[in-house]
Amino acid sequence: MNLKNNWFLSLLFVLPFTVCFQNITFAQQPAFGLASNPKGCAPLTVVVDDASGADPDLIFYIFGDSPPQQETTFTFTEPGVYSITQLINTAGTGGASVVRENIIEVFAPKVVNFDVIRCADKKVRVQINDDYYDSYKIDFGDNQSASVGDNEFADHTYASEANATITVRGIFEDGAENCTPSSKIITPVGQLVPPTISRVEYLEDGNAKIEYTLETDLTHRLEISTANGFDKVSDISVGSTTFTIQDALPNSVYRISVQDSCSNRIESSQLFYISDINLTGEERYVDVSWSKPIGIDDSEFVKHTLIKDDNVLDEYTDIASDGIFDEEVVCKITYCYQLETEFASGLRIVTPRRCILASSNAIPPAVLDVYASFTSKGRVNLSWNYPLDGAEILTATVTRKDKDGTINNYEINPLDSVFEDGLINIDLAPYCYSISYTNACDLTSQSTPFICPIIVEMDGNTDEEEGVLSFEWTIFEGISTGNYVIEQTDSLEKEPFNTQSVSRSGTYTIDIENQENQTSYIRVRANMGDTTTYSNTIRIDFPSFVTFPNAFTPNGDNLNDTYGVESKFIKEFEMIIFNRWGEGIFQTNDVNGRWDGRYKNSLAPSGEYTMKIVATDQRGREYIFTEMVKLMR
Repeated sequence: MNLKNNWFLSLLFVLPFTVCFQNITFAQQPAFGLASNPKGCAPLTVVVDDASGADPDLIFYIFGDSPPQQETTFTFTEPGVYSITQLINTAGTGGASVVRENIIEVFAPKVVNFDVIRCADKKVRVQINDDYYDSYKIDFGDNQSASVGDNEFADHTYASEANATITVRGIFEDGAENCTPSSKIITPVGQLVPPTISRVEYLEDGNAKIEYTLETDLTHRLEISTANGFDKVSDISVGSTTFTIQDALPNSVYRISVQDSCSNRIESSQLFYISDINLTGEERYVDVSWSKPIGIDDSEFVKHTLIKDDNVLDEYTDIASDGIFDEEVVCKITYCYQLETEFASGLRIVTPRRCILASSNAIPPAVLDVYASFTSKGRVNLSWNYPLDGAEILTATVTRKDKDGTINNYEINPLDSVFEDGLINIDLAPYCYSISYTNACDLTSQSTPFICPIIVEMDGNTDEEEGVLSFEWTIFEGISTGNYVIEQTDSLEKEPFNTQSVSRSGTYTIDIENQENQTSYIRVRANMGDTTTYSNTIRIDFPSFVTFPNAFTPNGDNLNDTYGVESKFIKEFEMIIFNRWGEGIFQTNDVNGRWDGRYKNSLAPSGEYTMKIVATDQRGREYIFTEMVKLMR
């Protein structure tokens, strides 16, 4: 008998003294079995089951190298192979024991290495990548499980696409299920649906950006067409919507595929290709060319859209179209082109934005949207637009011609598209203007036709108190105009107080006697497209006056019965009548007010009275009069 650590010898010497008074006269043979698994991972708890029939108080157990104990349960915390010994104290007859050698195997716990491969139609494949255990129990998380051996796999189909937790635990033969489990949460995948490509753009840096929709929640792969089929380029991440192909190959055909690893079935997107555009600068045009669609059925083609400087230049619905000659270019201007090709599936394939410096001998077109009008200060204001945005203008010239045919040229800042002519002599009107420019190729544009703003002239004498003033005007020449209106205003900053529609040329008169404004302005306006053009402005100044008699006869004969003034264009007025003692007997601020020869409701006596008038006209001129007035009855 091999008793480890002499624990049993100690028990033989000690126990007889402790149990000799119990009068045990029978002897039982040691025997026990295991009530638990003999194998498992640390910590492993084992339970023994006594089969000797001895009094439990006389039975002891030694588990491996541990001290004797009466408890039948013991936990091994370290890996190893262990024996279990049962000891029975038989008092006077000595003791008995039995050893079951190497009955317990304890292993170090190890997490199982496994992969979960999601497949279409809610199927998964659990692949064990391990040979440490004797078998592996797979719990699929839906009350279903499977057991497999080393490096084997098990397939399972879920009832829905709800998240599930897959747990794998290694098991030794006849061992306890106590080894460390490993879990992964997965989402089952529905049907295997091919991805959809929406846009492919070849970038200026040589890469290509793909935009797509992945219809199946599995890893996809980008593939390129070769002589032997399609080769993998890269994996496409689950849930992604864009991918950049590094160093993409122009005119190469690609696709994105997804594979069901359980059935090896493959679904692929529509084919797409990397497209580029070629530019060649010629003497008077840019040669723009591109390749015919590759790898896609001709029936899928919808159109090419050619973009120039971020604006659509033209569209081509003929699949055979492969380029144009763009003659709408100006020398030393950089133009950028891009081609977008559209297919019935919704796929758009876009080239890089390629640019080229153009050259040309073509005469530049004339400026656009020419506008001319007199300002309120008597200057002529011109404005226009250059025909090509961004075109470099070296010089711009405004040519002016008066009615005598005298020509003046004015060079202006090429960055400006306005000109104001302040050297106006109305006696030499009308003035007519033409505009041209020279571009970066030293080519001078066509000159615009001469345009001549409206000129209005007045005939008549404003110093007269009666009579008429006549106004005649010219038509606006060079640009179509309409809706001519003559305006009269007392201030150019105010709305006119009098307007009248007139013909494109004619005569307009005003009655001097009926004018209420000492100063007014006359001009003609006309519509020029969605803007308004004005003629020169004529200022009319009428003289003001204050006149009065030196006597009146308030005798009731209705002839010269009251005393007052005659005036025109007076805005402030005061008249006072004084008697010979200097007493004011009549006062009025009304320029039309009159004295009836009474004072304090009585007739004033005949005689001489002093009259004082202070008045101011509409232009601020002041009148002061002190005169003798004779009242005669």
